[in-house]
Amino acid sequence: MGKFKKLALIILFTLFFVTYSKAPPDSTVERLIAAQYQEGIKIMQAAKANADNDKMAQDISSLMERMMPTLERVENIDCNRVKDNRTFSCTADITQTIAGNSRTNKTIFNVYHAKGEWTLNN
Repeated sequence: MGKFKKLALIILFTLFFVTYSKAPPDSTVERLIAAQYQEGIKIMQAAKANADNDKMAQDISSLMERMMPTLERVENIDCNRVKDNRTFSCTADITQTIAGNSRTNKTIFNVYHAKGEWTLNN
């Protein structure tokens, strides 16, 4: 029985470390990036709604709305473990449009695995 317990523990720890050592899937990274853009849009919409009838606030909100970047696509995602089994440094080519101009930049950001979920921090 002692050998069986040792073998079971070895298998359990191996599965645990393999599970947490995997980089996040590209689809997860894309979803996290898109969520950040959506959060910016929500903040902008709230600011515009709070402008009420103040002409200057409306004009500033409209200008800021035109300058808000919109996400076009995320490509060439590459994530590498940096600190522990839950922290990854990632790069991606992010194409966004600002005021009608499209531009692609290589972006560096961190992705963390905590409480069973992936989170993004740039």
